Amino acid sequence: MNGAVNRQPFVRQHASTGGFGFARPSLDSERVERLRAGSLDDVTDLDAAYELIRIARADLEAFGTSGGERLDDNEMAILLGVLPAVLRRLGVAFSPPFRDFKSFKSYWKQQGMSGSYDARRRYLAGLFEPVLGKLDTHHPHLVHDRPKSHRITDVTRRRLRERLPVNWWGTLDEVQFLRRLYDLDNLPSNDHRHATATQDIGHHCIADPNDWEADWIWTDPRLALADGDEYLLLFLAEMLHPAVRTDATEVEQLRIFINAALIHDGYELAETDSISGAPVFAPRPIGSGVPGTMKNLFFASNGPKPDFVLGDAINNDILVVRNGDSCLQYDRPLSASGLTWGSLMNWWRAQVPFPEGATDQTVGESLYRRLWTSLHHDPKRPDVITPERLLFRTYCRHYPINETGAAYPALLPQVYLHLDPRTRAERGGKDSVLGRERMDFLLLLPGGVRIVVEVDGRQHYAEGDVASPRLYSKMVAEDRALRLKGYQVYRFGGYELGQATAPAVLRKFFAAVVDPQDR
Repeated sequence: MNGAVNRQPFVRQHASTGGFGFARPSLDSERVERLRAGSLDDVTDLDAAYELIRIARADLEAFGTSGGERLDDNEMAILLGVLPAVLRRLGVAFSPPFRDFKSFKSYWKQQGMSGSYDARRRYLAGLFEPVLGKLDTHHPHLVHDRPKSHRITDVTRRRLRERLPVNWWGTLDEVQFLRRLYDLDNLPSNDHRHATATQDIGHHCIADPNDWEADWIWTDPRLALADGDEYLLLFLAEMLHPAVRTDATEVEQLRIFINAALIHDGYELAETDSISGAPVFAPRPIGSGVPGTMKNLFFASNGPKPDFVLGDAINNDILVVRNGDSCLQYDRPLSASGLTWGSLMNWWRAQVPFPEGATDQTVGESLYRRLWTSLHHDPKRPDVITPERLLFRTYCRHYPINETGAAYPALLPQVYLHLDPRTRAERGGKDSVLGRERMDFLLLLPGGVRIVVEVDGRQHYAEGDVASPRLYSKMVAEDRALRLKGYQVYRFGGYELGQATAPAVLRKFFAAVVDPQDR
């Protein structure tokens, strides 16, 4: 396998030893679990995928043999639960018909592979080799079959080339920086004395720092900074990463300069995450998302509005002092991947006293039940599926709240957009000056993209049985305000979701939003 790393970033020595005094290697489960929600800082998704496949394949082949497997059943379950999420970020589908050693044994018995190691080995080759083949032609950023954008002009590129700092690698060296973006061990060397780009660049930039011109990166075809916009934008964003630059003033000055250069071509570097309080930036077309970072997320409201105060007005920290159990408050930073089911399940584990070793399936089912209670329903007719519940159930059937759907965006119901400290009764029955307080559903996607989905019943456009221009005008005005802030707003009519075709309509809509490559 061409992209395999030379180290084992997800395997460690077990604290205890076996009968012969040798430490048993085991999975670094905590580190692997972190991959479910997004990439790690010190290893690319491509390297992680190769390593996880190597571990899984070797142990599945060894399971039940005299040599024996290294992982236990729970560790294999974690690995096989995380691997599809990593592969999905690389655009590679993977859905094995088993989830751990026990179900693997049941599967091979059902398929008539019992007692035949060779049959099992051939089966695993057929399972993993197609995936490895796709990875061997894949680069985490330089995806060759993806249509390239060419909006950044030569004038902009020249401005950047002339004014960006010579030490684009910041506190790292050239190889360390480029490894964050490129698989240097699998890129060729331009020097016949070396086998890889790692050795080539290390020789000419580090061992002999005056060997190449300072601006060699702009013309080296391996880096493709002149080949489309995507490669250059990712390079620029990485220059501002906290692992690359630690001086906040320098980072801000660089960001201002880069965005001033890119704005004419319709791009910007926007803050999408933070590490230890330092901002992380990602490129996006101007106007494609909501600027700024998420600070407060209250959702799944199923009772009275929370009563709150500013616990720290300087930091905009909200402290709920009453009715806190009537909604959920997600209090973790939003990653560059947006808010996924995996991230939300990890958070939910910390909120509910689950038994030790509870599976993602158990956690996901618990979370699903809690979100379900916040959706509009008729208490007198609990078996009737309302349009809101139909929409949520349809989404979760195709993007489930468990390990198989961990990489998909979380669909959050009943999200507070505005929090007016006064109740409607305290306002004398009047609407809040802030406008609509809650959204029906919210998706937080990568790059600051926030998608609002509304389900409109009669109360949105009529008073009694009479159409209300006042209500309609209020609704479109609030949508307009949301769009101007960068939100994308989509509406479904309650009547539309009451038709037999509603599930198919919803599946097509969510496929277009969540999986745009499938449009």
